[in-house]
Amino acid sequence: AKPRRRRPVAEAKTGRTAHPPSADIPVWPGAVAAAVVALVYLTIASSGTFHFRPSLFPHHVLIADAWLHGQLNVRNEVIEQRNQDFYRRYRAALEQEMADRGEQLTAAQWQRFRSSITPPSAHDWTEVDGKYYGYWGPMVPLLLLPYVAVAGLQASDMLVSCLVGAATVLLTFLMLRRAGTAGLVRVDTRVCVALALLLGLGTVHFYLAVTGQVWFLSEIVATFFLTLSIWLLLHDQAGAAWVAGAGAAFGASLLSRASLVATAPFFYLAMFALWRRRGTSLWQQLIGDAVLFSLPVIAAGLISLGYNYARFGNAFESGAGIQILTGGNPLFREDYLAHGLFSLHYLPRNLYYYFLNPLLRHDGGTGTISFDPWGNSMFLVTPALLYVLRGYRSGDWFNLATWAGAGAALGLLLLYECTGWYQFGNRYLLDLMPLAILLIATGMRGRLTRVGLVLIALGIMVNAWGTY
Repeated sequence: AKPRRRRPVAEAKTGRTAHPPSADIPVWPGAVAAAVVALVYLTIASSGTFHFRPSLFPHHVLIADAWLHGQLNVRNEVIEQRNQDFYRRYRAALEQEMADRGEQLTAAQWQRFRSSITPPSAHDWTEVDGKYYGYWGPMVPLLLLPYVAVAGLQASDMLVSCLVGAATVLLTFLMLRRAGTAGLVRVDTRVCVALALLLGLGTVHFYLAVTGQVWFLSEIVATFFLTLSIWLLLHDQAGAAWVAGAGAAFGASLLSRASLVATAPFFYLAMFALWRRRGTSLWQQLIGDAVLFSLPVIAAGLISLGYNYARFGNAFESGAGIQILTGGNPLFREDYLAHGLFSLHYLPRNLYYYFLNPLLRHDGGTGTISFDPWGNSMFLVTPALLYVLRGYRSGDWFNLATWAGAGAALGLLLLYECTGWYQFGNRYLLDLMPLAILLIATGMRGRLTRVGLVLIALGIMVNAWGTY
């Protein structure tokens, strides 16, 4: 007798062979969404002029400049010149303000004012033996090197931030599209476009991308590489190069922002989930993929250790702790000395600012209402994150992987000594936002409903207000 063909589960239930709707999703809607976001970013960052300047804190540009001059510490003469320029502008503005009131700025008054302010170019460095170093990873200055080599200190970190941020919107669309094609998440064209726009305009990504300052640019670049890594990994059946590329992209994200190491459980569990879906019993394939992914990640770790040693003489000293004591904001010094960078002591405060805080700030001088710079509830800033609460699927290993990566990243943030001050929303959430987007897609059940549209639209409006 002729053996009967075993039908897929979906076919057995419906009489039709399962056909992921994302298999028919074209790429062009994602490109259009990314182009729209790019236009918004570039317009706001340039105040509508499309002439781009360095941000107020262009520290990555200064680090790239130092590398081009053969040193790891920022050139002292550059810092000094920028400080003098700042003081000159500040004094001129102060004199004009006092003149408008019929007063005159005296030398003694100016000295008191000068001693109370820190120029942006002198802020947040790690100072060792009178030399200024960054405590951030080397990836962003590395990306900026060609641009700084051409444009010098006038290279605009804001422009780079906008372009990388817009590229991440396209990658988010491609990530969702590929996850749908692989049958991992139910999506269609409308869902992919809506969630790509959500990332670009309805999360803290919007505020960070158009501001482009040193801390924000690190997060924008790290999110780009994290999203790229996820998209590459989902092509694991296309060959070993895709898996190795995913590892290289993840390594690049770690060299941008080391805290993304907490998302590593996602990648290894996702490899297991993809291996199970292939229906093969060859453990060698799974082990081979894990090795291919891990090698560039290990290389990135060695680069980071070497970079630390070259700057501070200690492979395990990133400079973050030294920075708090030497060039950082005094707001965090007492907590750091008492509890370190990570502690359960910070958990109650961080839970409040990440999940609950609904309060806005009232400026008594101008009468304006503004966001809380310590952070407001993620569900108020991005209401579509409520879909994450529906994003669990029992027995789904890829879903488990997504939860594990997002949960580990959030857990690390909740133990950290700072919520991200000064900021709109909770900027550190970008560490897990690509994974959160996958969970939102799962919670939406493959459909963009009226509720979903309203939540996404609210997020875009809130983030437009917070950004502008």
